[in-house]
Amino acid sequence: MTLMTSIEPQDWRDLENSVAGILQECGMAVQQQVHLPLPRGAVDIDVLAEDTVDGITHRIVCECKNWRTNVPQEKVHAFRTIMQETGANRGYIISRTGFQAGAHDAAQATNIELVTYAQFQERYFQKWFNARLWSIERAIGNFNVYYEPLGRPGYHFLRNDEQRAAYDAVWSKYCFAGTMLMHFSPYTRMVAANQPPVPLPLDVRELERHGYAVPEDVKAATGYRELLALLETYAREGLQELRAVNPITAGKAEGEFDEELDAPMPPARR
Repeated sequence: MTLMTSIEPQDWRDLENSVAGILQECGMAVQQQVHLPLPRGAVDIDVLAEDTVDGITHRIVCECKNWRTNVPQEKVHAFRTIMQETGANRGYIISRTGFQAGAHDAAQATNIELVTYAQFQERYFQKWFNARLWSIERAIGNFNVYYEPLGRPGYHFLRNDEQRAAYDAVWSKYCFAGTMLMHFSPYTRMVAANQPPVPLPLDVRELERHGYAVPEDVKAATGYRELLALLETYAREGLQELRAVNPITAGKAEGEFDEELDAPMPPARR
């Protein structure tokens, strides 16, 4: 079972926030604690998500039960009514522990799935993983360009050893992120779509053997959600620092950047 996170929710609010966060990171429009008027009276929904693909919107309703006991069939019967009256396409009851046997019988031949938090993660892992990789790719701009084999952008314009040493120091500082993010490139996933994600925690011995420091929080990450969030943060910071020592981009305001300025050999300006 491939899970997004190794962190277990501590209470009902944690569970609800985690479920909502996962669906949002899948690219869905998500609301929490939604008060919906229905034909037989209003109802409060823990998580309401809408997934729009090619102009067609599917509605997903989630009820989160962080109980210490198994969910009984009565809750499933009540949820079936909610599903019918909201017109939702898919419903999940997400339980901390599990479900009574009668609950599974009550969900048979419906559009309701009874899952634990771990099973919910497994259901959405591939959709979440692909969406998250593209989200990071867009968020970190050209950070990856600095760690590609074509060479370090702007390095050939450095004028002296002091400038080269400053550039080398920043490049080495974030080398761990540049190297690790290669494992999570959405372009690589397009070529090897069926390839399982690299197992966690990541093996950092080769990086450290070459003298590149790896932050302790990255080494300790055992969940993809936590690791990718860390790498995205470090890559954002790294891009700012790399652009500050790259003579092509140094001193430019954020709005003055365009992608080709980070290229190893930017085209001549006319």
